[in-house]
Amino acid sequence: MTIDPTKGPLVLGIHEDTNANAALLCGGTIEAAVAEERLTRTKFQGGFPARAVAEVLRLGGVSAAELDAVVAANRYHFLPRLAGRAPIEGEHDLFGPLHRGWLALQDHLGGGGVAARCMEHLNERLLARRFARPVDLIDHHTAHAYSAYLTSGFPEALAVSVDNLGDGFAAKTFACRGGRCELLWGSRAQNSPGQFYGEISQLLGFHVLMAGKVTGLAARGDARKLYPLMERLFALERDETDFRLLPGLQRRRSAPLFAELAAASREDVSAAAQQRLEDVLVAYVRRGLKETKLSHVVLAGGVFANVLVNHRLWSLPEVEGLFVHPAMSDQGMAVGAALTHLSACMPLAPRAIADVYLGPGYDEEEIGRAVEEAGARATLCRDIDLRVAELIAEGKVVARFTGRMEYGPRALGHRSILYHTGDPSVNDWLNRRLRRSEFMPFAPAVLAEYAPRCFTDYGPGVAHTARFMTITLRCAEAMRRLSPAVVHLDGTARPQVVHEEFTPGFHRILRLVHERTGVPSIINTSFNMHGEPIVCTPNDALRSFAAGRLDALALGPFLVTGARANSRGRPSCR
Repeated sequence: MTIDPTKGPLVLGIHEDTNANAALLCGGTIEAAVAEERLTRTKFQGGFPARAVAEVLRLGGVSAAELDAVVAANRYHFLPRLAGRAPIEGEHDLFGPLHRGWLALQDHLGGGGVAARCMEHLNERLLARRFARPVDLIDHHTAHAYSAYLTSGFPEALAVSVDNLGDGFAAKTFACRGGRCELLWGSRAQNSPGQFYGEISQLLGFHVLMAGKVTGLAARGDARKLYPLMERLFALERDETDFRLLPGLQRRRSAPLFAELAAASREDVSAAAQQRLEDVLVAYVRRGLKETKLSHVVLAGGVFANVLVNHRLWSLPEVEGLFVHPAMSDQGMAVGAALTHLSACMPLAPRAIADVYLGPGYDEEEIGRAVEEAGARATLCRDIDLRVAELIAEGKVVARFTGRMEYGPRALGHRSILYHTGDPSVNDWLNRRLRRSEFMPFAPAVLAEYAPRCFTDYGPGVAHTARFMTITLRCAEAMRRLSPAVVHLDGTARPQVVHEEFTPGFHRILRLVHERTGVPSIINTSFNMHGEPIVCTPNDALRSFAAGRLDALALGPFLVTGARANSRGRPSCR
């Protein structure tokens, strides 16, 4: 990759908390972005992203000395990462005193004052020592807002950032015009929508960072049964610019309200929590739309990994366009921090992000060496995409590894497992092979030419975000009939709409499958085993392929069909 220095300053962005990551930007262009977990193989890897920093610099072909600036997301709450072990690490109890104390501290720092200024100054000094240069610190939610606005393509938008906490706040709302984000209001850390949904997730036995399982279960329950309890747990203040949770001492596992929830069915609890989250966030966003008279909405922050919330917002009559940043969680913080810094240095107009293939890629020689070292049974195919389409049409499960790795939490065809959409039982047997416990059906990759026929609420205002699996859409009757494996109980699906312009190889596979089957979509799920990050290297792919007992692996130009080969030759395929 060759970077054009005339495009603007060369900026390294980093994020050091859970989901640590790094990004390299030149002007307003994202040249490389990588999450540390993909390189260490530890899911949600936190701490200083040493490997990710080295990787984005390698991908950019630049040295640290050539950087014009280094910026770090978060002004306050990554200090423990720099000083030593973080007080909150990996899976932790959201009901526990350690987390509640951390929440209270962050809430206090969000108010500014001497303690906040001292911590920010110390952070700057520690980072300057690490990089041997000054490092610009960027507010957490401001980074989220810029990541969404400047990659949306919308000239003007309401930007909303909502997650568990960041720099003392759980949420902030911005009016975005002329390439800049102006803060309207925020909600402090003690009243966090992410905390509310996370507590429900843990109460039901799910990992604190895997609350999407609650979203999946919600369609199987009756929200009405427990909704009054959720109204007591989580609400908006009267002016609709701030959230409200029950005080901490009333949010204990042993408290009567939570004991009542624990005794109910997981499905009903999930349905009520999901409904309450949607209702409150809809009112919160509507307040911003009314205040600003804007009609486009851009979203970032971990809460907007909830695709049902995003769909509710898109369904609002006053919303003409909606975009969710592809790395809406803290995996997008490094990009957001760098964009925030650049927006202060040069004029930046919002540009629709073209694709998210921003991680490492591997050439034929590197892939071939991995195949030989693994002793895998493989053939070298002159037309690997044609062979993948043929196998899918024959009912085979095919893993695909090609090009540069995706940025963000979704596999979008470069590190994916693919299958046809006609088998509704696939969610059971394939998830068992991959050792996953999922409640939502697999997501479809859909030919862009057929998206308007597949989804009744697909249109220009949501076409961009629908390319990145960040929203559900309502399935048309033909989609429900032809592709039952990807249609959820509520009649929606979470698509990746595939355009030839942006992903020509993947588009061709879909087109060839359509020619053979008459179905313009295929299942696309992430290429990884349960508890592991999405695969990054050819070696990762070969290990995951063998463990998942899949039918075939398209590894670059090689078709791998077995764990061990009888010989190390590379016969041709077609």
